[in-house]
Amino acid sequence: HQKRAASPPPEATAAAEVAPPAAEEVAQPAVCRMAPKGKRFGSSVMLKPPSLCASYQLEYSVHTPSRLLRRDIELVFRPDLEDAYQKDPRGAAAGIDKDEFLREYLLALPTWQPSKHDLSEIAFEVNEERRGLLANFDVWAERVRPKLGAYWSDVSCPMEGHSRYGTPTSCIYNELEGLTSMLRYNSIPIGCCGIVLHPRWQRKAYPVTFFTFAPPEMLLQAIAEAEQEYK
Repeated sequence: HQKRAASPPPEATAAAEVAPPAAEEVAQPAVCRMAPKGKRFGSSVMLKPPSLCASYQLEYSVHTPSRLLRRDIELVFRPDLEDAYQKDPRGAAAGIDKDEFLREYLLALPTWQPSKHDLSEIAFEVNEERRGLLANFDVWAERVRPKLGAYWSDVSCPMEGHSRYGTPTSCIYNELEGLTSMLRYNSIPIGCCGIVLHPRWQRKAYPVTFFTFAPPEMLLQAIAEAEQEYK
């Protein structure tokens, strides 16, 4: 198994309130627009820079993963990715090699939520807040995913490292490698693992990564609609 960002298991079921954002963050609406040319980090490409879903207090960005990261993603979601590749008219039916299909259509969305506590610490209050932030993310994902139609989507579970909504495998998603590869954020070692530092919230930030084969414009439209539904 590979190392991933530190994420101690929750110790309680109570949800915590999401930390209030800075004033300038609230004013940033979700914009349903994709940059014509992404910012390239090695072989990973950022298609949309970090943007805030103010209603959920959730920041996201859109990327095409690097070859090495795609390999990690494929191992974690292998049965469901294979099924999606076979059923997607752009995939096997079109005679496209699976690696090429993943390179062309796989999107990764690192998401972040601000927290009240330093999430690198192990404490009852921290685990309570982690559970609340994950519950908030699930609400966001549950509103976005149905709007993507038949296109596959899933999430790397921040507690287990496996598929959160699909078929789990024995492989664990390397969250630390994924975040640093796509965003180039700094990370620091914590115990046997590590934690990625959000540029504004530092250790007071909760990351979860969302993956999909949906076209970028459909994805952004789904996110914008989910934002409006919350209001």
